[in-house]
Amino acid sequence: MKIRITVFLTTCILLISSCSRFQYASVNSYLPKNDSGEYIVENDTVAIRYSFAGQNLSLSLNIFNKLRQPVYLDQERSLIVLNDEQINGSFYGDDQVSFIAPLSNARITSIPLRDELFEINRKDSTLQKTRIVNEGISYSYDINTTPLYFRVILAISPNENYSMPTFFDYSFWVSDILQSTAGPKTISAKPSNMFYLKKSTGFGNAIFWTAIITLLLIGGALGE
Repeated sequence: MKIRITVFLTTCILLISSCSRFQYASVNSYLPKNDSGEYIVENDTVAIRYSFAGQNLSLSLNIFNKLRQPVYLDQERSLIVLNDEQINGSFYGDDQVSFIAPLSNARITSIPLRDELFEINRKDSTLQKTRIVNEGISYSYDINTTPLYFRVILAISPNENYSMPTFFDYSFWVSDILQSTAGPKTISAKPSNMFYLKKSTGFGNAIFWTAIITLLLIGGALGE
């Protein structure tokens, strides 16, 4: 009986996974990029690395303070602009760092910025597409045709009252979208400038609830 239950659960998990749609979006910028895919910028005060890895476009920033005195991230004046729409509170959070100690790194994360799949116009003759074996179809965009253009604006000050800040204002855009039914673990390349979106199909949701109801029925039968 236990073996049958295990087989049933394994089958359900595989079906649910295969009934999900994924998009893997690559982010481009005019900033230089390191070997891991992080975009980098620095001056005499700080060095900043931008990473987009993970689900739902949650930006991760690594800020290194080069000075022998603290610097401060002004969360109120640091924000993200998505397709010309200002997202206030982009970096707010209970555990968010605003104080960066001398000669140290601090990690700052944004709120999730997108949870819906991009709409792709497959009839667009100008849209460049490439089939990737065992992964899906990749669609390419430039800065003028991208479905998502955004700016990241950071206000970093040498003063605790956030006076005299330096503003770091840089642009990014989605340059490639890989459409696939393959989960993140099966994608061969996942650099730091790539994030993913996920949507379960109706069939996948039906399989999920069927599995839950069946487990409840089996549990009730075993308990009698």
